Amino acid sequence: MLMVLFILFLCNHFVRANQSFNYEKVNRYGLGKPIIFKSNFGYAYPEDLSTKKPAMYVRSPYRSVYQGARHKGDDKRVYNKNFLYPPKPSGHHLYCQGVFECKLSHMAVETNGSIPIIFRGGVGYKHFTVIIRAEPFKELTGRVRAYCRQTEASKDGDTFRKIRKYL
Repeated sequence: MLMVLFILFLCNHFVRANQSFNYEKVNRYGLGKPIIFKSNFGYAYPEDLSTKKPAMYVRSPYRSVYQGARHKGDDKRVYNKNFLYPPKPSGHHLYCQGVFECKLSHMAVETNGSIPIIFRGGVGYKHFTVIIRAEPFKELTGRVRAYCRQTEASKDGDTFRKIRKYL
């Protein structure tokens, strides 16, 4: 009998009866979600960085940018700039700007292997700013066109144009 009491005393000492309450208290933290204790198993140090080279730069597939709809009977071309520049070691940066008295209805920036960006204005505005960039040792070719509706732009040619180009 004494041996049974001693075993019960040892079991009671090592396995407490209130452990189930502690377990419930731990798992009642924040919206009933159990706490997940983080344990760091695995490597003592981070793995070595991979020696695989990154993927090659993939150029943008967009060589030309178009805005608006072209109405061939009602449109009047108010801006037309063709350009052809030979390759340069530093690349090309072309900046075209136009200010008009009519709202633009169609705009086309066409390039061959360059990156066109309509920076400001465009269709629905009376102005535009276009930036065209070519990579080093690449030829810069293309053209920029802008059209207004014939009803808005008078046929007498009184459309005011201010064009600046920087290289």
